[in-house]
Amino acid sequence: CSKSEETFNDKVAIIIPVYKTEKYLNKSVQSALGQNYQNIDIILVDDGSPDKCGEICDEYAKKDQRIKVIHKQNGGLSDARNAGLDVANGAFLGFVDSDDYIHSEMYKRLWEELKANLADIAVCNLCRVYDEGRKEKEVSIDKTTIYSGHQAVSNILDKRLHVVSVVSCGKLYRRPLFTNIRFPKGKLHEDEFITYRLFYNSSRVVYLSGEYYYYYQRIDSIMSQRKVMVSYDALEAYEQMGEFFRNNGEKNLFQAAKYKYLYMLKETIVKLKKCKDKDDKHKAEQLKIHYNKEYKKYVSQIKGVKRKIRLWIYAYMDISI
Repeated sequence: CSKSEETFNDKVAIIIPVYKTEKYLNKSVQSALGQNYQNIDIILVDDGSPDKCGEICDEYAKKDQRIKVIHKQNGGLSDARNAGLDVANGAFLGFVDSDDYIHSEMYKRLWEELKANLADIAVCNLCRVYDEGRKEKEVSIDKTTIYSGHQAVSNILDKRLHVVSVVSCGKLYRRPLFTNIRFPKGKLHEDEFITYRLFYNSSRVVYLSGEYYYYYQRIDSIMSQRKVMVSYDALEAYEQMGEFFRNNGEKNLFQAAKYKYLYMLKETIVKLKKCKDKDDKHKAEQLKIHYNKEYKKYVSQIKGVKRKIRLWIYAYMDISI
């Protein structure tokens, strides 16, 4: 192939949605520019940020031809990522949030392992970073591990590997995976609506050892607010996941997703019952009726005695454990 085709075939498009992260944006963009893997485009999507983020993005574009800036009306994280996907050029895609930063070796290591193992997605571990400078790795991954797409979906439903598996960041994707997939606009837990579909459509998913993505834990972040409200979107995501696997004849993945859904449903009910608002308490009663119907309908399909006992307890007691 020609030199231009080689460039395209190896190019990584890094999509960075930007909204009200003026304090963190420079560090995030600098970490992307500082990648040892040089064949990259960086797409900064200014999602109508009311601060100076848009100006900062434009200044970076003037200094480095690898940077492209999109200015758009505020539509939320999913809408911003989708805008980046629509203009991304190259065979590989990655996402970085604008209040996070990445190791200089991240995309080089992800690209090497993806290519070496003929994988469709490469995954690295996350490291949580706190205001006081404390760092905490998400999970111990001792060695490079290769999973089938179906096995990788199971990792999303595994408590230990859930976070590192489900989040969109800290991964490298082959571009065709997103041909018919976009993030759900207006939803929290947006990753949980699509990552299982990306894994399911993959032949192989490779997990790397080592932490290369630094996930900043902001007190004022979206995911720190309205925990009960967040649960509604998460419930919808797992309900859709169960339906997806049932429609595709995946019995094991269906029962695992359904168990996760029922477990989260009960957690939400317990949280709502602790609220003082009457509407929340009324919603809890409605969800309890829904839980009992779902429990009776699907408990026979749930594998594992402990899981069945837990769901039975949830049906008759106002607790979640």
